[in-house]
Amino acid sequence: MRLEKSKDAAPVLFAPSALSLAGPGFSLIEIYNAPAVGSWAPNPDTHDLRLVYFRKAPALTLALNGVPEPIPPGSVRFIDTSVGGSFDAPEGFHAVQINVDRSSLEVSEGALRSLLRLPDLAKHPIVGTFVIPALLSWKRPGIDREASGTADILRSVMANLVGSLLETPVSDEAQKPALSRAVKKYLEASFSDPDLDVAMVAERFNLSRRSLFYFFENEELHLGERIRALRTRRALELLLQADAQKMTYSEIATSSGFSNVQNMRRAVKEFTGMNVREIHRSETVVRVAMQQLRESLSP
Repeated sequence: MRLEKSKDAAPVLFAPSALSLAGPGFSLIEIYNAPAVGSWAPNPDTHDLRLVYFRKAPALTLALNGVPEPIPPGSVRFIDTSVGGSFDAPEGFHAVQINVDRSSLEVSEGALRSLLRLPDLAKHPIVGTFVIPALLSWKRPGIDREASGTADILRSVMANLVGSLLETPVSDEAQKPALSRAVKKYLEASFSDPDLDVAMVAERFNLSRRSLFYFFENEELHLGERIRALRTRRALELLLQADAQKMTYSEIATSSGFSNVQNMRRAVKEFTGMNVREIHRSETVVRVAMQQLRESLSP
């Protein structure tokens, strides 16, 4: 969405700033600015499906299809830039927009009209689980070198959302990139829970165990292995600090998500070739093992 001064608007400060990332069949645009009144011109040739997360939008008003309406902070809406529109953005306005080629999602004109009529989607479970995390993670270092993979993830995110909203089936292949990424983020946040296992992940994402295994079949670490590796990485970090923090092996195992010390000992031995008592005598070897774990666990 291009922000422009409106000829009819009263004089106001207008200082739009934007960051963007583009790749095959998608673009991401992050917009933030000082107080502004403006508009965008109609673009009837657009074939994008556009979704906007109005992250900070106090008192924002948008005129979509000629109808002004207030947009509360945190709202998520599909917008149509094939017709003109206008905005009144107060200080602190901040939005992130994803544009995906509609043809890659097989969204017809009729389906598009249905999506544009939907109210705020912020509370939709797929938006919270997939869309907003995807929109907020795009500026991580090196993502500009991963445009092709990013395109797959974003198309997958949008396919999951559109399929849910229109109640149309989404193939496992289309779901895979977004779901795999979302599951990985969930594991990073939850591995210290000793009850976390494949069954819990399947329930959290409303998937069968078979689907979960399919999503991770080409990964270096399968799902159960990934949980164990996350716990082992944390255990190794704590073991190196154990003396300074005066932590017992039992406390380290609990903090790392292992159900008992014996499971932690086995995992440490498997990933480093050493017993836990040998960790301090071979710190360099341990740090190499930790780096290998981090690389295996990267998205």
